[in-house]
Amino acid sequence: MEEASFSTDNILSNFPSCLRKNIEELCLRSKIGLSSITLNDITIPKISCAAQYGILDNFHFILKVPYAGKKMKWEVIFDPEDFFFTPDFLFNDDEFLENPQYDYLMDNVPSLNNWDLKNPQALAKVLNEFLGLYKKLQVEKLRTENIYSRYWEEYEALTTKESGIGPEQIEVQVGNNIDFLVSLPVDCSALPPYAQPVIFRNSPHNEGYNPGFDFAHLKITILELDGARTNASLQLSPRLMQVLGPSKNINLPSFQNMALVTYVDSVSKMIETRIAAVVDHYVKKKVYIVNMAAMCSKSIIEYDAENFNKAVFLYDDDDDEYNCLVTVSIGAKFPQEKPTVQLSSIYCQDSKFCNETIDKYPYKPSHKPEVNIEHLLEYLGDVVKKFKCHKHK
Repeated sequence: MEEASFSTDNILSNFPSCLRKNIEELCLRSKIGLSSITLNDITIPKISCAAQYGILDNFHFILKVPYAGKKMKWEVIFDPEDFFFTPDFLFNDDEFLENPQYDYLMDNVPSLNNWDLKNPQALAKVLNEFLGLYKKLQVEKLRTENIYSRYWEEYEALTTKESGIGPEQIEVQVGNNIDFLVSLPVDCSALPPYAQPVIFRNSPHNEGYNPGFDFAHLKITILELDGARTNASLQLSPRLMQVLGPSKNINLPSFQNMALVTYVDSVSKMIETRIAAVVDHYVKKKVYIVNMAAMCSKSIIEYDAENFNKAVFLYDDDDDEYNCLVTVSIGAKFPQEKPTVQLSSIYCQDSKFCNETIDKYPYKPSHKPEVNIEHLLEYLGDVVKKFKCHKHK
């Protein structure tokens, strides 16, 4: 079966209009289990008899459904003559719902019986109920099969009240390996806002950068049941990745010979410590830039009101009737490292646009921001006079 993949710009247009609200809700506003499905996780097969003409099988599509750090292929098939009729679902796991009883299915997937395509959340609800049932069967397999008994005990220990992690925050998949995906209980509420990249203003290209909800997921794979071989990795939301860096660059502690609950706790504390450092840095930047904007209120040109990395104000020397722009930029090591200060002017004696960075102004990390700003403003008086009279070699 040939599949056609599409960019996020045009994939919705490839679905019948009656399905688009459900697809949009599923991909842009819904969680499926612990994770989410993106528009790039959907493929539409081509009709085999007309593949050479690029004709799409629009009533049939394939979803990459995230679970336990992997992606499963589930197929959704609508009746092409009546899209409002309940769709069929095919799963890529032969052990999952091979011959389900009607009552069993209705008890565990009630939204299937109450299918209403006019409800934009209909597809997301059904998928979450199917995924909940899949998870239930995986957990039961972990509990009942003797070869997994050690990890069932560790799973139980991890889901106690003391750990702060409930069963709903863990996904487990059992097979040749055991995969655990744990949603770490870290607080992201005080983090700086997501800095949205802009490709083209007012362009649909920006949709792909929607950060969605915050999460820090720890994936643990048991490669050998005696614990001799294990893997651990992090999955971070866009905002966490932006402030902490790529997850692959975060060195995790070794999982060898450590209880699951102990390991999860150690990684949680490590992430919390890093988040606290980012928040502290963000708050101190904000206090500094806001104070600068207030103290230079009559001459402020612009300042970064989201991430508080920069402020620009006009320094006016009343005595000489001369002014220049002052750009104050805050780096990653602030407040231990002083901000960068740059003077800019078009009033150069050689008719050039000139910049000069000053770094010898008085600054002490232990001083209050308003004191450091006051010292900077005082220092600028003499420096600006020299900048006005500078000459090019």
